[in-house]
Amino acid sequence: MPFSGFGFRQKNGNVEEKMRLSRGMLRNLALVGGCLLTLALVFHPGAVRADWLQDLERDAVAWMTEAGIPGMAIAIVKNDVVIYAKGFGHRSNNPSSGLVDADTVFDIGSCTKAFGAAQLAILADEKQLAWNDPVRNHLSWFKMFDPWVNRQFQVEDLLCHRSGLSWYSYLGMCFLGYTPGTQVRAIRYQEPSTSFRSAFAYQNHMYVAAAKLVAAKTGKLWRENLSERIFEPLGMNRSVTTQADVNQLRPNVATGHLLLEDGSLARIPHNWTNHFVTDNMLAAGAVKSTANDMAQWLRLNLALGKFGGRQIVTEGNMRYLQSPRVFVSSWEHGPASPYWGPVSYGLGWMYFGLAPQPLITHDGTEVGFKASVLLVPGANIGIVVLSNLGTDLTSDHKYAARVQVPQKLVFRFYDLYFGRETSLAQLEQQVLAMEKISGPPPSPPQISPKEQAPASPLESYVGTYRHPAYGDFVVSLAGGQLEITMGPRQISAPLEYNDKDQQFRAYLPDYHPDYPLYLPFTFNLSSSPATMTLVTVMGWPQNDVFTRTSN
Repeated sequence: MPFSGFGFRQKNGNVEEKMRLSRGMLRNLALVGGCLLTLALVFHPGAVRADWLQDLERDAVAWMTEAGIPGMAIAIVKNDVVIYAKGFGHRSNNPSSGLVDADTVFDIGSCTKAFGAAQLAILADEKQLAWNDPVRNHLSWFKMFDPWVNRQFQVEDLLCHRSGLSWYSYLGMCFLGYTPGTQVRAIRYQEPSTSFRSAFAYQNHMYVAAAKLVAAKTGKLWRENLSERIFEPLGMNRSVTTQADVNQLRPNVATGHLLLEDGSLARIPHNWTNHFVTDNMLAAGAVKSTANDMAQWLRLNLALGKFGGRQIVTEGNMRYLQSPRVFVSSWEHGPASPYWGPVSYGLGWMYFGLAPQPLITHDGTEVGFKASVLLVPGANIGIVVLSNLGTDLTSDHKYAARVQVPQKLVFRFYDLYFGRETSLAQLEQQVLAMEKISGPPPSPPQISPKEQAPASPLESYVGTYRHPAYGDFVVSLAGGQLEITMGPRQISAPLEYNDKDQQFRAYLPDYHPDYPLYLPFTFNLSSSPATMTLVTVMGWPQNDVFTRTSN
């Protein structure tokens, strides 16, 4: 049976028509990719420049300085050798904070996803699961909204963002402290926005589910399995997954910075009460690492699962992780652009069919951090860039570009190494295009005072509002001010009415006053029963409807 060597199981009887169609699409995709690569090698051979590394460092220093990034670290691997590992700047924007080096710890955000995929690949190697197994065979309480999708939803589907759910659905759960298990159980209540496996839509909860599957199969916490099966064999001794573990690695730890509306920076305190947000992300974005440690991760991936003479993941499954699964953008820019080629998502990796060699890459964004990894398997070379400036929600394009330096650098690395004549304008266009294919652009926060009172008396909004995934939110009135209490941590926030958008905004506590995180709600008091809707989270549409159960 096709793919049987990669952890697939033979099904009894005939394969369902939908599965035949899916595999036929994959075969066609592989054929198209092969043709594109052949053409690329003929028309764009590329010549490796001797001075490419010197030019890359020059650009890194210049762009970091121009963007005002406090600290950055870069590592490069070629032919299983770390040929470059270096830190730049300081651990924070306080010059006395200490210099960044290749062992400074940074959050890597969604670059974590490839680690989670590798953990599942190891389980597939050990025949503990197969990629085409229904998830419910291994995680009995996992459930999708649609019964047919629930039966067909396979292990592989957890990793390639084709679930049919909307972009970043139930995003508010991580900011309100819901446990990973609760986040996964919430999936069953999310109605699909597209048909199953028909479209790419980025979704963190599926990677949290992947982490819970790893725990269910191994009998160990996800982070324990990650340390035992990947971190320890690779010697990634300064890579961890919780803020408590990060604190044990101080002082050589980078401080995250928020980019404010006026272009200034705000430091994330080490004892910030909201660090639980990243801790609960698990395989979706919990890893914190260093340039030196990530260099070992690059070695493993470029060597197709082999490290120090030991096969950590089989070559077949490593190739499987790195192969495209779902189209993201068919042809980016157009044939006149040096970045012309198909963009797809694999299992924890974004796949770019560029010339002269296809590449795989992933970015990571965390509160105050930005990271980017890029590998060129055909040339056996890769790079990682870590920085401590991230989570930009400003509307000013000049400021937004400051956060994107890691992405800009990894594609500059690709151009310089292969001697591609790419202008800075074309490179910046590519980075902006990458941001666009990451989903509909979220709306930036708009900080404005209350302008008018809401149409109804404040007391008419009071009550308990229930959602099947979020549970009960309680709206109360005290001293002429509405307040809402939310989630398992019972986070309370004032509900401030904004007449401009006719929404009540719940500003979450302990975020910088010039960089607030708020949850906007609307009310329909004329319906029976009354409803309250969570409209967006960080600008991403949610439209989660709560029903009032009591006044």
